[in-house]
Amino acid sequence: MTNIDVILPLAIADTYTYRIPDGMSCPEVGMRVLVPLARKTITGLVYRIHTEVDAGNSPLTPSNLTLRDIIEVLDERPVVLPSQLSLWRWMADYYLCTLGEVMTAALPARMLDNDYTARTEVYVSLHPQYTDVEMLQPVLDSLRRAPKQKRLLEYFLELSDAFDGAPHPVEQRQLIEFSGESTAVLRTLIEKQILCAAHEVVSRIPSYDADVEPAHPLTEQQQRAVDEIHTGMAEGKVCLLHGVTSSGKTEVYMHLIREMLAQGKQVLYLVPEIALTTQLTDRLKRVFGNRLGVYHSRFSDMERVEIYRDMLQSPQPKVLLSARSGVFLPFTNLGLVIVDEEHDTSYKQQDPAPRYHARSVALMMARDAGAQVLMGTATPAIETYYNAMAGKYRLVEMTERYAGLSMPEITMVDLKRQYHRKEMYEHFADPLVDRIREQLAHGKQIIIFQNRRGYAPYISCRKCGYVPKCCNCDVSLTYHKRTNSLVCHYCGYSISAPAACPSCSGEWRDYGMGTEKIEDEVARLFPDARVARMDLDTTRNKNSHQRLINAFARHEVDILIGTQMVTKGLHFNDVSLVAVLNADSMMQSPDFRSYERAFQMLEQVAGRAGRTGSRGEVVVQTFQPDNPLYVYLQNHDYQGFYAAQLKERRAFRFPPFYRLIVLTLKHRDYSRLDTASRELYERLHAAFGVRCSAVIVPPIARVQNMHLRTIRLRIEVNASFAQAKKIVMQSIAYIRTLPNCKGTIIQPDVDPMG
Repeated sequence: MTNIDVILPLAIADTYTYRIPDGMSCPEVGMRVLVPLARKTITGLVYRIHTEVDAGNSPLTPSNLTLRDIIEVLDERPVVLPSQLSLWRWMADYYLCTLGEVMTAALPARMLDNDYTARTEVYVSLHPQYTDVEMLQPVLDSLRRAPKQKRLLEYFLELSDAFDGAPHPVEQRQLIEFSGESTAVLRTLIEKQILCAAHEVVSRIPSYDADVEPAHPLTEQQQRAVDEIHTGMAEGKVCLLHGVTSSGKTEVYMHLIREMLAQGKQVLYLVPEIALTTQLTDRLKRVFGNRLGVYHSRFSDMERVEIYRDMLQSPQPKVLLSARSGVFLPFTNLGLVIVDEEHDTSYKQQDPAPRYHARSVALMMARDAGAQVLMGTATPAIETYYNAMAGKYRLVEMTERYAGLSMPEITMVDLKRQYHRKEMYEHFADPLVDRIREQLAHGKQIIIFQNRRGYAPYISCRKCGYVPKCCNCDVSLTYHKRTNSLVCHYCGYSISAPAACPSCSGEWRDYGMGTEKIEDEVARLFPDARVARMDLDTTRNKNSHQRLINAFARHEVDILIGTQMVTKGLHFNDVSLVAVLNADSMMQSPDFRSYERAFQMLEQVAGRAGRTGSRGEVVVQTFQPDNPLYVYLQNHDYQGFYAAQLKERRAFRFPPFYRLIVLTLKHRDYSRLDTASRELYERLHAAFGVRCSAVIVPPIARVQNMHLRTIRLRIEVNASFAQAKKIVMQSIAYIRTLPNCKGTIIQPDVDPMG
């Protein structure tokens, strides 16, 4: 009797064991199988094969129970490679989640519900009886009284290159579009056995048909960086490329990619945001053509399955450009992993589990594959730079902008002074308005950065002070003027904005500003300028990022207003001015990384200015112009900022000197949550002492009708992190056994971002 352990895409602690029925061939590890679970069927993945009922048996199916048979083997060969399963095990262990949760994140949804269908198109070709195009002349003559049929046939001959040799099939949609005739006319020609049609499987991923071109030659600085990276890789070290904005890091990446492809290796090129793939895809396609693949969450499920299957079936040398989910793809000959903008928080998955960091996962998958790792950024994460300074990583620096351009000049505008002098137009200080007008007069483009979407963070009654709040979360509703709605940005709850206060019928007043309000103000200030907005609300649809970015690149937009989407990695030739409207808000969150994130975001958005031609300018509006962070920013002094942050991190026991685990407890019942959090704290405090914080009530203490509490653990880097996590999981398991804590959700987050 042969049994198999199966991973199910559920948050269960272990695998399930099933029996291979008599007469069924045993599947291999990594194949999908259809199995019964309770009263339904579910797709699982073969994890282990054993031949004794109790050998390697899952705790969920003890040997005294009758095993259920698998229903069907869904694959002819494994769809998950041994290297992927190894990575899954590491992720489940490191991030304190289950294999089922990793599986759900790793595989495209259509592979889990087993309803992928190949895309087909109808192709038209000549009927086999016509072996020579000259045989068609009598046919054309016979169609003189059927001009539509004749015209469609003539278009077919032209599109199929019939007069230049053997005619090739033509896509039916293309033939109908070019000829202007109907499908009924085509059907008639098929019935007359002049043409024939057949369905063919086609790719959902468009191919690149233009000629490829060589990459730009490297500058002296870039070549020096490549040489140093080669040295670091020869030493077996991860390399950190610390290059100022617009120093040409992408050209360095492309040179290294070309080397890897020439060696027959695969390359994973990670970027943090989908928006970054738009310009970068075009740039890489011109050099690597169809050897470039792209993978991210904006693709449909069918497209993602197709890319995944293509990598399994055709493991040729290829570079795969992807957001964080690219770490789950089936690489068979990985040679290089590039983590661009390695500092970016978008690499961290927040919800649901696994709450992984793609940078850490990439390091692990590269180590297992024997591949090289290159991380690049203008503003390294504090932990990454610390590892480089300690010699764990090889540090490679590019301190000059491409073509000798100067770093942008950063000017602070004191809002206290501007408001006092009444030199403000709504949220724009007069000096900023003057600079925008001047740049528009010279035909230049402007980026305005405001890191909050919507029209206003909240509205309040002028008469009684009533503020509409979410019915599911402890937050005020954000006002969206375009849709006249009040929206919760935590749970998605939305209502139409009432015309008057429901409490006293008073009038509304909006407070604060979002990108939507700034768009209105800019339209009033600069009525002749063409304005566009890039935030989550304007980029929900597929390819909306690309349309906006392309329009700005073509100078169809003069002023681009956006959230953090506009801060990262985008290249525009004529952006001379970047404006930051509310910089102080980025430092006001109760988070030990708030200053780090603020510096990174401001330095990155400043880097969009002056990338070609004259020196760029950045205007930052602030109520605290003397804040040390702004001094470091004005001098583009990352090292000074890093030294100051490192001193604070050491004093307050934060990374890189301590490892963090944050436990979030959730329950709809406040009293049960309170009991569970106290019980968990007492157990953890007994084991960890001062390393365990008290129970923390978060600033937003209820989300989606779930009350929240958190507990933070700080573990010294020289202590056993594995042992600490073992104690954490044992403590969580104990709490779940207590009757008065029943139903409490406990979510561990290892290496949290805040």
